[in-house]
Amino acid sequence: MPENQLKLGQTLIFTTDADLYRDIYKARIVGVFSDRIDLDIPLHKGYLLLIPIGTTLRVLQADSNRVLTAQVVARRTVEKIWSISVPHLERHERRSRTIAIGSGKGGVGKTTLSINLSLALCRLGKRVLIFDADIGMANVEVLLKLNNPRNLTNVLNGECGLRDVVTTAPGGLKIIPGSSGISALTSLDALQFNRILSGFTEMEPEFDIFIIDTSAGISDLVLKFLEAADQQILITTPEPHAMVDTFAVAKALAGRSGRFTPFLVFNRCESEAEANRCLELFHRASAQFLRLKPEMIGWIYDDKKVLRSLKEQVPLILSDPDGMYAQQVLAIAGRLTGQPPAAPKTSGIASFFRRMQRGFR
Repeated sequence: MPENQLKLGQTLIFTTDADLYRDIYKARIVGVFSDRIDLDIPLHKGYLLLIPIGTTLRVLQADSNRVLTAQVVARRTVEKIWSISVPHLERHERRSRTIAIGSGKGGVGKTTLSINLSLALCRLGKRVLIFDADIGMANVEVLLKLNNPRNLTNVLNGECGLRDVVTTAPGGLKIIPGSSGISALTSLDALQFNRILSGFTEMEPEFDIFIIDTSAGISDLVLKFLEAADQQILITTPEPHAMVDTFAVAKALAGRSGRFTPFLVFNRCESEAEANRCLELFHRASAQFLRLKPEMIGWIYDDKKVLRSLKEQVPLILSDPDGMYAQQVLAIAGRLTGQPPAAPKTSGIASFFRRMQRGFR
């Protein structure tokens, strides 16, 4: 039942996954929108059918053995209207891997790594979507010389769909630009959350990896982005204050959830020996205070070409693909894509945002 087949006045027949609603029900469509379907609240056995928000519906089709699913996203009892997400074909396909990149402080090369790593993954044949979730310094578009007049705020306001704000960058990378709408993710109403979720659900099959470039520091929103991802990458430089701040991020995350072991990237190192010394210091502190052992997934030489690439707004992975920086980032991308079976389970972009939403209730 594709979206274009849903018509006003059409009757949906469905069951639910709720223990108290195990019957077969009918409801008439009274509104068709790009991000939701509005239904009337029918009488069932003499009572209004008040199915709880969040309930999953399984829409039945007489002429097909396909199973369509949707979720109840809002209910307006006075108007006798309830809203569900647009029904979609139930699939059991491989989901996108979500990777959140964070740092203890600004200025350590986090966004530069996010962009170049995403482009490196594209070079390795992966379909990558990067989400600029840096609230104060949303620079991904700037560093790529892009300018989409629409952003997440327009999606939340219902002015466009999520696909409308996706921008294509050189190298085949897709970007969701940052905006003030990122901070609004902490207080979405049911319809706003469904606009985000339905957009990602629609686009999920088009991407293999979803990169989240978070803000620096340990704000609650940053920690929630990191915690909700399948994998975390923390980047730091060898300076003691940067190391301490990055350790603080790891400690804050460990206090919220012990299920993760972040990858570490040491940036602007003079040599591999310096990177190994940093890792040893991090391991000592982690063993004493965190009881975990973060893995170094890569280190990056202090390449003076990085500053020039920032000024020119062209990532080094594109302008100098054979240079030291690009090769080291490609090595990190190779390790990410060549993880053993014990690597974190990929849960998908939609699941990432469901975990985000649960954290703010």
